[in-house]
Amino acid sequence: MAKRYLIHVKTDMNQAREVCVKHSGVQVLHCHKHFPFIVANIENVKFFYNHPAFSHVEEDIRIRIHRASPSAHNQPSNVPWNIQAVHAPAVWPKSTGKGIRVGVLDTGIAYSHPALRGHVAGGYNIISGTQNFMDDNGHGTHVSGIIAARKPGRLYGVSPDVALYGIKVMDRDGNGRISDIIKGIEWAIDNNIQILNMSIGSNTHNAALEYATRRAHQKGIILVASAGNDGERGGAIDYPARFPWVISVGAVDRDMKRASFSSTGDGIDIMAPGVGIRSAWKGGGYKVESGTSMAAPHVSGGAALILSRNISMSGGKAQKYLIQLSNRLGPRREYGHGILDLFPLSK
Repeated sequence: MAKRYLIHVKTDMNQAREVCVKHSGVQVLHCHKHFPFIVANIENVKFFYNHPAFSHVEEDIRIRIHRASPSAHNQPSNVPWNIQAVHAPAVWPKSTGKGIRVGVLDTGIAYSHPALRGHVAGGYNIISGTQNFMDDNGHGTHVSGIIAARKPGRLYGVSPDVALYGIKVMDRDGNGRISDIIKGIEWAIDNNIQILNMSIGSNTHNAALEYATRRAHQKGIILVASAGNDGERGGAIDYPARFPWVISVGAVDRDMKRASFSSTGDGIDIMAPGVGIRSAWKGGGYKVESGTSMAAPHVSGGAALILSRNISMSGGKAQKYLIQLSNRLGPRREYGHGILDLFPLSK
């Protein structure tokens, strides 16, 4: 029975594709544009092991969103506690993220939501290959609201004037394929995305994802990812957050204590609120959620405030500066450099 694989190409892509097409038992699904990978259903993978056109083959594994658990408390508020905790409102007189392009690699965005209307500048559905990136799960909309909601009397995000782009790579159940994540990263490169939020992860290393994220970083995109929700089981940081060029974000609660679910390890860069976070939801409503998925968009929003305030700053410099905007909370393996603190940007 055929399984889905990522084939690493080391020769000309067109020639490699021809080899695949001519071989029985191989169904080519996609050839990546910026990266040397072919996605295919393969019945017998051994054919590729010693072929001169290919370096290696790896399974196109599943990846998931980093949602820990929903909360029953949905009290209305204006500027939520988590946005206050990172001192975003203090920065708004100087910077609101205007002119900065933020991609949300997720389940899509409910772009007609009252708190996001006018701030979603575009997007793409990688799964269906269409322009319809409407969120059918809710997770991507929640993440987007933390970054950029602007609904006076109801909800504000960290960076309320950014241009959001919904890159739908996860299905209605919050699951996706590594190959679609990579296609989403390619879309971000092609569409000049400056910051890419990835509230998703897998505990399995994937060389193709490593290559794609590194190339995106080299092109100046600030990559932000949730660390994972395996802290209670002693789990390590998930990928892509574990890659050194990706900002790895863990979660704290209202007391600035590490959330019990937040994954730990030497690769944690920074912490942000991730427990009891109220934000936008599909269908035009609001919902309280917890998870490192909710922590990461605070950092993406913070990166937008930095770039908007310092328009000539490179992505690499902004990324280093962002990690410095933190207050130490505890052991490095649990808290990284500490809690995100945007207050210095207000000066």
